[in-house]
Amino acid sequence: MRLPPVLRLVVRNFASNLDPLTVIIRFGQPAVTIIVLGTMFSTIVSSDLTGGTSYTAFLVPGMVAFQMITGGVVSGNLFWLDRRWSMVEQVFSGPFLRSEYLGGLVLTSLLFSLVGVGIMMLVGLPFIGLPPLSPLGVAAVLLTVALGSVFFAGLLITLGTRLRSANAYFSIQSFLQLFVIFLSTVYYPVTAKTPRVLAVIFYANPLTYAANTIRDAFAGSLGAGDLEGLGVLAVLAAVAFAAAAAAFRTMDLGPIQ
Repeated sequence: MRLPPVLRLVVRNFASNLDPLTVIIRFGQPAVTIIVLGTMFSTIVSSDLTGGTSYTAFLVPGMVAFQMITGGVVSGNLFWLDRRWSMVEQVFSGPFLRSEYLGGLVLTSLLFSLVGVGIMMLVGLPFIGLPPLSPLGVAAVLLTVALGSVFFAGLLITLGTRLRSANAYFSIQSFLQLFVIFLSTVYYPVTAKTPRVLAVIFYANPLTYAANTIRDAFAGSLGAGDLEGLGVLAVLAAVAFAAAAAAFRTMDLGPIQ
């Protein structure tokens, strides 16, 4: 049975660009973060600051949310390397449409993110036990990560269509990645002592919405605020995907540095 073009491109993405060492590093770094930070910070961070739970129980949902950035970065890097080695032209000269190539990149991001969610859960279970996730909670976690990965994939792909320098692309990508991660509630909560400027930035960060929604899903306390967060992520994902699609239509082909 012949696979649809989008799935063929997904298989090609994994086979040609994701070597075992890259996969291990992508999933290993957040897993080590859970083990090291969860072990060390649980002894010094009061449960009063993390909603009555241990720091590890606070951190694991944040690292689950972090997987949406991992998926987006993988997709953005795949696209950039395809441009760098003139693979984009080869794909477009074959039996593939630009929309199918874009769909393959986004689906690759989704799959990578969701696999990462499973690995973070397995790593975190010995520390936090089995979370009381209802079917609604599971759906909320998966939908949150899926929307976030589409947003970051679309953002980085759009960026990749406009830049022709590897130094510029990877510098901006690294800055955005660090900015989004460290100015969110992945690693630490916003408290009454958080400077107001930082608190505003935290709550303008889409990763904060994702991390908070996943924590509420783990705690079985999903509410109206989480629905609003999912709505924000859905709008951002739609805008980023539309921007990537528009950028694909006007993208200049040819060698880049």
